[in-house]
Amino acid sequence: MADAIEWFDGGFDAALAAARAAGRPLFLYWGALWCPPCNRVKYEIFGREEFPAKLQSMVAIQLDGDSPNAQALAARLKLRSYPSMVMYRPDGSEITRLPCELDGELFGEALMAARFAGNSAGESMAAALDGTRTLAPSEWTLLANYSWDTDEGVLLQGRDLGVTLATLAQLAGAAVAGEAPAAARQVQDAATRLRLQALLAQAGRVADASAPEFLLAVLADARVARANMDIFGNSGHQLVRAAPARHAELAAAMAKAAHVWAEDMWLSAPDRLTAVRLQVRMLRLGHADASLPQLLRTRTEQALALVDDPYGRHTLVNTAVSALNDAGLPAEAEALLQAALAASHAPYYFMLSLASSAKRRGDLPGMLNWYEQAWRAAVGPATRIQWGATYLLALVDTTPADAARIEAAAAGLAQDFAAAPDAFEQRNLSQAQKLLAKLPQGLPLAATLREKL
Repeated sequence: MADAIEWFDGGFDAALAAARAAGRPLFLYWGALWCPPCNRVKYEIFGREEFPAKLQSMVAIQLDGDSPNAQALAARLKLRSYPSMVMYRPDGSEITRLPCELDGELFGEALMAARFAGNSAGESMAAALDGTRTLAPSEWTLLANYSWDTDEGVLLQGRDLGVTLATLAQLAGAAVAGEAPAAARQVQDAATRLRLQALLAQAGRVADASAPEFLLAVLADARVARANMDIFGNSGHQLVRAAPARHAELAAAMAKAAHVWAEDMWLSAPDRLTAVRLQVRMLRLGHADASLPQLLRTRTEQALALVDDPYGRHTLVNTAVSALNDAGLPAEAEALLQAALAASHAPYYFMLSLASSAKRRGDLPGMLNWYEQAWRAAVGPATRIQWGATYLLALVDTTPADAARIEAAAAGLAQDFAAAPDAFEQRNLSQAQKLLAKLPQGLPLAATLREKL
């Protein structure tokens, strides 16, 4: 169903002109072929039967990070993380950035809420922080569903993320009073989500003695916990670690909630497997369940048997590998990666995971060989630069005396930089800066980077 979306055929500026002429918002998806969260978005969100209809009132454009000059455009639009999804007004100003982790149903609701929002996320945040007016419940929802992970300073503009989120959570909590029941629940839900995000942003920096009771209360409420399943599924282990005195209690509560999601047949196979992974992660934090490793094996096999969509399988394999490693089953994780290579549309991504597996078991030659294979198999200018930089930096770190191999890799990567028209923009620039900081100064590539940077 992702193919049923009527994506605008043309560049961003042409799409924005079309949106302006039609008086419609512009929806932008920025991603990459190999990126597991991007593949999840394509399968879980764009692939839903009802989703294309939700975009019909907008101009929709997708931008691949490996398309010509995509990184230069991304620098202009302040896009970096794959995936990023942004909604613009017809005049080109941002309405909001949407989180990729929501399940398809909740994402559709967040999309429509943003589509018909009277204010942008930036306008709502400014009003909340300076107290110039009272926010409508829909504005609190807009802020709670903002993709703070991909903000790139658009809203924050130098503000501390954790402090900003904690402040917004407190303001939303105070705004509940005086609202009618339905509106009060909407604002309270926003306050809860904002506080969860604040706890993550401040984990390890700011102690919150009330956090354990708050988390336990959220997990005990099936509706509220389900609405924040994405936060728990991806970062629940970090929330538990932030409350060391209550590890076992919180781990048990989180595993219980994850069990419900893992059994929920209304959820997609990747999201159910993410819930199993969350249960497995709780094993290391005090939750006891000897049956989980076998459950993980069974659910992985079932999920892969159910899903033949390439996007769905890509994210399934990535989630399963992560879970198997968390469960202490690295050999099984590596075997799954090996088995997935032949049919994958982006096998070079899994080769990086195989390199990481080799590194964990102390096989440095194997690690370097997988990094090299991944680079040589990689497709797209930005991807080749990223993969090549990963390989070359690994060579410099682990085999600095192997001058011939380092020189050969540097020469090949120099060709990749030369072939990319936006070689020193956005993600490509980040790779160039990493290389310049570590490459031997005698390499021609190092001289080129010094000249460009």
